[in-house]
Amino acid sequence: MKEPIIFQLSGDRVFSEREKAINQFYNKRYFGEVVNGKLFLSLIEAAYLMEKGKIRVFDGEKELSFQDLVELGRKRDDQFDIKLLVYTDLRDRGYTVKSALKFGSHFRVYRRGMDEHSQWLIWVVPENLRFSPNDITARVRVAHGVRKNMVMAVVDEDNDVVYYKVEWVKF
Repeated sequence: MKEPIIFQLSGDRVFSEREKAINQFYNKRYFGEVVNGKLFLSLIEAAYLMEKGKIRVFDGEKELSFQDLVELGRKRDDQFDIKLLVYTDLRDRGYTVKSALKFGSHFRVYRRGMDEHSQWLIWVVPENLRFSPNDITARVRVAHGVRKNMVMAVVDEDNDVVYYKVEWVKF
C-alpha cells in the first residue's frame, strides 16, 4: 500500500502542497480544488480519503484521527454524518462528487471523471426531516434551470440511503 499523503488542517478544509497529492487526488480522481499550487479538500473529502487510508491530517504538529475529523465536521454541520454517508456511497460507486452549494443542494455528481457537465444535484435529507413542498419546488426549479436532475438522497435511521429523482412534469 502506498504511504498516505500528509495534509494540514486549515479552517474548514485541509490542504497539501505536495505535487503527488495534486496528481494522485485532483488530476486522477477529481478530489478538491487547486489554489496557488495547493490542493484543498473539504472535510467530507478528507474524511473519505482518511477512512480509505489515503491521507493523514495534522493540525499543526498533532495528527488527527478519523474521529477527530468527523467531530470537526459535526461542529460545522449538524448533517455531516449523513452527508459523509451519501458522499461515500456515491464515490464508492465510481462517481465524482463535488459541492453544489451555489445550486442550493449538497452535491453535484458526475458520471465518470469531470469532462462533462454534472448530471445530478443531490439533496441529502434524513428520513424524518419535515419540509414544505416549496423546499422541493425551489430545488427542482434550480436543477431544471441548470439542466441537471434533482435527486433526494434520503438516509434512514439504519444509515441506508435511498435515492429519489424529483422532476417537473408538464401536461
